[in-house]
Amino acid sequence: MNKWLLVAATLLALASAAPAADPRGELRVAIPWTPETLDPTMNLSSLRAAIGVGLFDSLVGRDPSNRIVPELAESWKLLDDLTWQFRLRRDVVFHDGEPFTAEAVRFTFQRVLDPEQKSPNRANVAEVARVDVLDDLTVNVVTRQPYAPLLNRLIDFPIVPPRYTAEKGNQGLALRPVGTGPFKFVSLVKDDRLVVEAFERHRRGAPAIKRIVFKPIPEPFTRAAALRNGEVDLITTVPPTLARDLERVPGLKVHRTPSTWEIYLGLNAFRKPLSDVRVRQALNYASDVDTIIKTVLDGHGRRLTGPFTPGMIGHEPAVKGYPHDAARARRLLADAGHPDGVEITLDAPNGRYQGDKEIAEALAGQWAKAGFRPKVQVAEWGVYFKRYLGKQFSDAYLLGTGGPMQDGDELYNLVSSKGRGLYYKNDKVDALFDLGRGTTDPARRRKIYDDLALVMTEDATWVFLLQQVDIYATRERLAWTPRPDQWLTFHGATLKP
Repeated sequence: MNKWLLVAATLLALASAAPAADPRGELRVAIPWTPETLDPTMNLSSLRAAIGVGLFDSLVGRDPSNRIVPELAESWKLLDDLTWQFRLRRDVVFHDGEPFTAEAVRFTFQRVLDPEQKSPNRANVAEVARVDVLDDLTVNVVTRQPYAPLLNRLIDFPIVPPRYTAEKGNQGLALRPVGTGPFKFVSLVKDDRLVVEAFERHRRGAPAIKRIVFKPIPEPFTRAAALRNGEVDLITTVPPTLARDLERVPGLKVHRTPSTWEIYLGLNAFRKPLSDVRVRQALNYASDVDTIIKTVLDGHGRRLTGPFTPGMIGHEPAVKGYPHDAARARRLLADAGHPDGVEITLDAPNGRYQGDKEIAEALAGQWAKAGFRPKVQVAEWGVYFKRYLGKQFSDAYLLGTGGPMQDGDELYNLVSSKGRGLYYKNDKVDALFDLGRGTTDPARRRKIYDDLALVMTEDATWVFLLQQVDIYATRERLAWTPRPDQWLTFHGATLKP
C-alpha cells in the first residue's frame, strides 16, 4: 500500500472510536465558506465534506484500509454486466421519522437524473438508466453500459427522504434538510451559523457530542484568531505559517494529515492563447512547484507529475511531467508566436485550499520570469465556484479535487467533454475516459488509465501542481482525528467539559 494511504488508513481507524450513549456538549467549528444550499442533491461544492457527512448517509462508504464498505446498503452484488442489486438496512429512519426504504433510493436517483431538476451531481450518475424497487429493502440499479466506478460514485451520493421532499419542495430541503445521518438540522442563519444536533436514532447509535455550530469564516487569520480567543474549537485549512504560530499557543493542537486531495490549475483550452498546446506546456515548465511546496506550504505537499495522485487507479510512475525550465517555457512561447510574452489571468479562491491565494501569487511571479504577463484575481469561495460553473474563467483557474472516491473516473466530470468538462476537449481523452469507465477487468482498466495519464500530460490538460497536506487546529478539549479525504466526521468525537 502507498505510504500516504497507509497513514490515511491509520488516521481513519483512529477516527472510528465508539460514541457515548448520552450526547453532551457543544462543538464550534469554523469553516471557510457558507454552503450555497443544504440540499445535497443540488450542491457540488463542499457541503458534503464539511456538513453533509453528518446530516446524510450514502449507500456505501470507505473504511480505514481503503475498501468500500456498507452504509445504508448492508450488501450488494453484480447480477450481470449492467445490474447492481443492493440489500438495504432495516429499521433506518430519516430525522423526521420517515422510514428509509428502497423507494428513497429510487427517488434520490430520479431526482438527481431529472434534467428539469438541473442537479450539478447529475453527471456523477449519468450512466444509471433506471432504478427498480423489488421490495422495501431491495433495489436494483441498472446502468446503460458496464460502469466500473459505480460503487465509488455512490460513496458520495446522499439519500434524501421522498415524503418530506414532496411535502416541503425543493426549497424546504434546501433550507431545512432531513437525512439519516448522525446529526440533524436545527437552524441556519445565513453567513453567521449553522446548527445541528445529535440524532439519537442513528443506525450506529447516538453521537457523543450533543450540538455542533458551524461558523463560516472565510479569512484564515480570522479563523485562527477565533480559535485563539476560544470562540471556536476547530478550524480547517490552516496556512502552514499560521500552524507554526498556533502550535506555540497553550491549549491548542495542530493536526497535519496527508490528503487524498490534489491542487491543480485548470486551463481554458477553448480560447487563445491556451488553445495552443505549446502555451499550456509553457505554463507547466514555468511553474516551479517544488519551490512553492517548500516556501509557501512549508514543505507540506508532494509535487505531481500528472493528473492522478499515487494510490489512484491511473497513477502512472512513468509519467515524468514537466520539470521547472523557464528557458524552455520562453522557447515554447516564441514557437507559439509570442516572442514578447503573453498576458494571462490566473483566478484563485482565498481560503478554500491550503495556501491557495499564496500559491497563485507565487505562480504569477514564476510565470513572469518565463515570459508571461500574469494577472491574479482572487475571490471568496462561494463566488469563485459559481464563476467556475458559469464558465466565466478566461485563462487559468486554481481548483482541487479529491475526497473518498479515489478512482481515475473522478476526473471525468472535470475533463471529459461528455461529463462536465467546461474548459477543455480532447477526443482521445474523451475516448479513454469512456473506455475506462466501461471496462470491468481491473488490469485492463488500470492500463487504460495509465494511457489516459500519458495523453493528458502530453497535452498539458492542466498545470499539474501538488498533492496537499491538510492542516487543522483544535482546542485540546476536543478529541477528534481528521480524515485524509477532508470529510469532517464527528460521530465518534468527544468533548471534555
